[in-house]
Amino acid sequence: MGTVVEHGADAAPSLATAEQDLSAPDVSVVIPALNAAHTLGVQLDALAAQVTGRSFEVLVADNGSTDGTRDLVEGYRDRLPGVRWIDASARTGSNVARNTGIAAARSDLVLLCDADDEVDPHWLEAMAVALETADGVGGRLDRVKLNDAYIEKWGTPHGHNGVVAQLGFLPRPIGANAGLRKTVWERLGGFDETYVRGGTETEFFWRLQLEGFSLVEVPDALVHYRMRSSFKAGVRQMYIWGRQAPMLYRDFREQGMRWDRRESLRRTKWLVTTAPRALRSRDVRYQVAREAAYRAGRVVGSVSFRVVYL
Repeated sequence: MGTVVEHGADAAPSLATAEQDLSAPDVSVVIPALNAAHTLGVQLDALAAQVTGRSFEVLVADNGSTDGTRDLVEGYRDRLPGVRWIDASARTGSNVARNTGIAAARSDLVLLCDADDEVDPHWLEAMAVALETADGVGGRLDRVKLNDAYIEKWGTPHGHNGVVAQLGFLPRPIGANAGLRKTVWERLGGFDETYVRGGTETEFFWRLQLEGFSLVEVPDALVHYRMRSSFKAGVRQMYIWGRQAPMLYRDFREQGMRWDRRESLRRTKWLVTTAPRALRSRDVRYQVAREAAYRAGRVVGSVSFRVVYL
């Protein structure tokens, strides 16, 4: 590995900060974005402060923003010379944005993060090292740093923090902290753009593994993840995840994905027995609403995709 430098305001000139250097970068970072002007600056600042000796570019794949997302990106050229705004507005969907951004990437090592999170200073280096010997990678999440409003309302958030099995089937990284080789992306035909919201990265990384490619977890690659802090947004997110699960089941049941009826029954029983307490506790009310939304999403998805995955 080359000399470690910091790509910040006080960094020494390097391949990552030399605007006149037109050679392909070592790493491409793709950020899907939609009306992200209010959060994207935090992520771009974090990328500008990466501690690495590698050259890299940052491609913000804009899925049709109507706010100041493009202007914000253009304003970062001095602090992050490798940044580019990419028009990804042909169709709606995070996978459309991912595919458009990856298609424009000039490196075979492609990292994915989101416009409303914050990567750790050593994130890029850790992910790039892992991708040198793997086809797909995923890192860990911290759900505390960016979530004061969430914690104040609902308590410390919990959830999967790395590459873990999803829906009792194969592991997958979250799209907010993932990486892949562009050559593998090409062989797989890219992200499935019929997955618009929910299951978007799961479908791709499951397919990656089923085709014999490797997926590894990178414990040292940390992303600070931003939770939905409003009641409505958090509940809607669970509904979207629930609705998309039957679509995954439709597409992967022949490869071994199963419906765990006992787990579904256990969660439904918890919902029924816990619901009366929701009247007395805001925290319980939020948990019950999220679970009810998820279960409703599974029902709607089962009807929409003509499978039984309740």
